[in-house]
Amino acid sequence: MSNELKFFFEVTQRLSSSLQLDRSLKSCFDYLEQQLPIDGMYINLFRQESEEIQMVAHADRQGGQLLDRRIALTPQMCDALNNGERPPILILNYIDMDSVTHHVMSQLLPKVKSLILLKMHCDDFHLGVVGFYSYKEQSFRARHADMLQSLHQPFAMVTAFNLQGRNLLAEKAQLEAENRTLRRSMGSRDDVIGANSGLKQVMEQVEAIAPLDSTVLIQGETGCGKEVIANAIHTRSARAHKPFIKVNCGAIPDTLIDSELFGYEKGAFTGAEKRKQGYFEQANGGTIFLDELGELPLSAQVRLLRVLQSRTIVRVGGVEPVELDIRIVAATHRDLQEMMKEGTFREDLWYRLSVFPIAIPPLRHRRQDVPLLVHHLLEQFLGRFNLDRLPSIAPEQLAKLQNYNWPGNVRELVNAVERAMIQSRGAPLQFDFLGPVEVAESLPMTSNQTIVIDPSRATDQLVSLDMMTAKYIEHALRVTGGKIHGQGGAAEKLDIHPNTLRSRMKKLGIL
Repeated sequence: MSNELKFFFEVTQRLSSSLQLDRSLKSCFDYLEQQLPIDGMYINLFRQESEEIQMVAHADRQGGQLLDRRIALTPQMCDALNNGERPPILILNYIDMDSVTHHVMSQLLPKVKSLILLKMHCDDFHLGVVGFYSYKEQSFRARHADMLQSLHQPFAMVTAFNLQGRNLLAEKAQLEAENRTLRRSMGSRDDVIGANSGLKQVMEQVEAIAPLDSTVLIQGETGCGKEVIANAIHTRSARAHKPFIKVNCGAIPDTLIDSELFGYEKGAFTGAEKRKQGYFEQANGGTIFLDELGELPLSAQVRLLRVLQSRTIVRVGGVEPVELDIRIVAATHRDLQEMMKEGTFREDLWYRLSVFPIAIPPLRHRRQDVPLLVHHLLEQFLGRFNLDRLPSIAPEQLAKLQNYNWPGNVRELVNAVERAMIQSRGAPLQFDFLGPVEVAESLPMTSNQTIVIDPSRATDQLVSLDMMTAKYIEHALRVTGGKIHGQGGAAEKLDIHPNTLRSRMKKLGIL
């Protein structure tokens, strides 16, 4: 093997010895300083888009370094680097022989007196240069340049691959930072539609209870967003980065409730070939969300009560208790107090669960949230329907959505918007398939603390007394955030006993 081939082989082997550019450059320098009169070497990139020179790596007797030092260039300097007249290898025994090099080196390595610049090209793109420098003037001869002549491509390829790797790492770091920001933002009110309007009072309760570990009971009609509120509690808590396990209690057959909730040991029953964690263990360290809690049979309610009291479970077929560090959030659309009277829900479990009850008003009690929810849903459906822009909705159609009673709450609204998008075929959305809409509400006037409906502001079109009473009760519920009994509740504001109000609400179809 000739000396030239040995030299080429040794340098390329050292260049590829590490995925870290600083290490491979240092290895090259250790060899090259024995062959050439150099005190160091570096890699500079030509950033044409930003008109800069960027030093990305440097090596000398002290070691190798990854750098990000940038020097701004004038447009004339960029033109000089782009005009194709600069040779692929350039000897500068006096730095001021080249104006661009003098400008750059006076700021990056001011002690350098002489240089050999090896130009790097990758896919016909001027990538930058490898500089081999000396602190003495007139250090280099033509034979030194001849030795380096064959190294254009190896340096260019290694530099390009390393830059690609650094870019990927930077993108990964950026994604991780964005992910952290997203997680933090999930703790803000913006992730709950209506947080500053129809759900304002609910979200104030969420903000108050989330940092604590107290058990929470969420009550509200089917489809009104109980899971959204449960998730909001979790994401605002210290357990935000731990599991959030949702359990639909009504979907578990009675015979499987124990094994699903608490898990089982190997051999506990036929088919139990290995130990399985139940939902409670899966949520350990985080939050378990027990949706449709009112569907649990009494036998399961007893075992849930023990979990609430001791924060331990026993797997099916096991004897040793398993300790849990867990927060419990429960939800139901059923009237648990009525169920207690009927004997279908345990009173002691009710008191354990209702440490901090949150009542979510139905969508018909927060009609101001409907446009926000519709816009949010349209944005969600854009990708599914391969649309470039949001479909339009005529004002009268939006008014129809706001005046509709929404017995299925947000869940029904989701279905309605999706159905309208399927039927629209690019035209403005129509919601004619909805049932009868409500009569528009009269605008309330406020005088101090008293709400007065002013008949002089109404039209000559009259509605039934029941309809008017229902509207007034609905407005009271809106004002109180859906709260019926207790201080600040609708019953107190309407000066009526809570049981009487509930009875009237049932009669009017509000409950």
